Amino acid sequence: MKILIADDELQNRKLLRDYLKAYGHCDMVADGKAAVELFTADLEDGDPYDLILLDIMMPVMDGQKALSKIRAAEKKIDPQGVKQTPVLMVTGLDSSLQAMEAYFRGGCSDYITKPVIRTALLEKLRKLRLIPAEEYAG
Repeated sequence: MKILIADDELQNRKLLRDYLKAYGHCDMVADGKAAVELFTADLEDGDPYDLILLDIMMPVMDGQKALSKIRAAEKKIDPQGVKQTPVLMVTGLDSSLQAMEAYFRGGCSDYITKPVIRTALLEKLRKLRLIPAEEYAG
């Protein structure tokens, strides 16, 4: 699995990478603009990401705007919108309202709150059918 992690805090990126590295390759960026650029380049090269984790509050471009641009890039490649990359919004407890807005308006697949707990993250991946149920060991 090919995973893109976008978070402005290095420690958060490393933690998510450590949780996910057993399931695939993780690229990490520090802002939404870099996430959109990397996602779009790989999508256009025919090597799209299988999962994106987007922090909501980031400098340069926040996660909601990045999600909107990611969905627009997907629509450009696939106008029918058949294949959308699963996107998990990562949020601090104080921005869960923003996560819900991203979920309902922005087209994210789900969200998870910080601090991210490994078992909770793996449960989200299982629900998205990105990892088999037997690989999730609660």
